Amino acid sequence: MDEAGGRMTYEAELAAFAAAIDQDIARLLMAASSAVNARALAALDPDGTSGVRVAHVPVIASLDAHGSRVADLAARIGHTCQSVAALVRDLERAGMVALEPDPTDRRATLVTLTADGAALCAKATEMMRSAEHAWRDELGDATVDSLRATLRRLAADGADSPG
Repeated sequence: MDEAGGRMTYEAELAAFAAAIDQDIARLLMAASSAVNARALAALDPDGTSGVRVAHVPVIASLDAHGSRVADLAARIGHTCQSVAALVRDLERAGMVALEPDPTDRRATLVTLTADGAALCAKATEMMRSAEHAWRDELGDATVDSLRATLRRLAADGADSPG
C-alpha cells in the first residue's frame, strides 16, 4: 500500500508492462501498419474529401467482380454484418460502391464496385507497388522478401491459433 490513501499502486507491474508493450512485436506491427496506411490514404485522398478510410479497405478488397452480399463480405473479413453494412453505406455515399438487386435472389442486394471505386483501386495498387520498390531500394530485396514471408507466417499462425 502507498501512503496516499492506502491504495496499491502497482508501480513495478505498470512500469514492466509499459516497457514490454514498447517492445511488443504485435504492437509494432500494428503501429507500422497504421503509419503506412495513413500515408497511403493521405496520398490517395490529399484533401480528405473522398470519404474513404482505412476501415473501408478490407471491404473493397473482398468484393467479387460481379458483386458480393454483405453477409459474405462480413464472413471474409471477420466482421459483423452490421459493421460491414455501415462500411458499405459509407462507401456508397463516397461513390466507391453501388448496391444492386441480386439477380439470383430478389430479397438480396449485391455490393458492386463503381468506376470511381475502380479508379481508387488502380491508384492504390500503383501506390503499393511504388512503396514496395522504395522499400526494396532502402532495405534490399532479401530483407523485403524475408519480411513478407515472416508476416505471412505470423498471419497464418494467428489465424490458426485459438481466441
